[in-house]
Parts: sequence; structure tokens; C-alpha cells
Amino acid sequence: MELYDADPRAVVRFLPGDLLAISAFVLAGTLSHGSLTAQRYAGVLLPFVVGWIVVAPFAGGYDTRVLESTRAALLYAVASWLGADFLAQLMRGTPFFPGNADPQFFLVALAVGTVALVVARFATLVVVDFRG
Repeated sequence: MELYDADPRAVVRFLPGDLLAISAFVLAGTLSHGSLTAQRYAGVLLPFVVGWIVVAPFAGGYDTRVLESTRAALLYAVASWLGADFLAQLMRGTPFFPGNADPQFFLVALAVGTVALVVARFATLVVVDFRG
């Protein structure tokens, strides 16, 4: 396997749900902290989306194997999220984004984001299976 081996079919199948899960995770967090504005939401969301788009293809999140196995689809999403969350926290540690790179938030984002992505991937697999 090459370092970057994304399958376009996997991208089409999973990327919309993955981005929806990340967006919902960030929206829930932003609402829970009582400071929802479009600008703040975008500022909090951007590092996580960038982290996902940069890391997931290299971590196997869109590898051919995620199309062949439910387990692979879920495990590669979790592995991708670990790297994406780490990159997002590094970005949040700069003055360009709201928040900071708090280790506790890294763990919370890791846990909640993992749940959101696993639910989204599982839902995508179920919907596609019923349609196909």
C-alpha cells in the first residue's frame, strides 16, 4: 500500500457523513459553551475540518479497505480522528483560532468526535446497504 491510497468511492461514500459528524460535534460543543455566532462556529470548526482533510486520507480513512469491511471503516475513522484532533489542537494553540490547545479538550474532542464519526460511518453503511 502506498502512503496515500484513497479510493474515490470511499471518499464519495463516507466524506459527507464524516464532515456532518465533525460539524455536529463542533456545533454541540459551541452551543454547550453558550457562545454561538457564525464567526465563532467557523473559527472552531475550521481546525477540525482541516485536520480531518489532511490526516484522514493518509491514515487510511478513505482506503479501499473501508469499503470492504465495517470494522475497517470504523477503525480507520477512529485512527484518522486521533491524528485530525491532534492537528486541530495544534492549530487551536495559535492566535488564529478561538480556543486553545488544552490537553483536556483534546481528550474530550477525541472521545466525542470518535463517537460522532463511528455513528456517522455506521449510519452510512446501513443506509447504503439498504439502498443497494
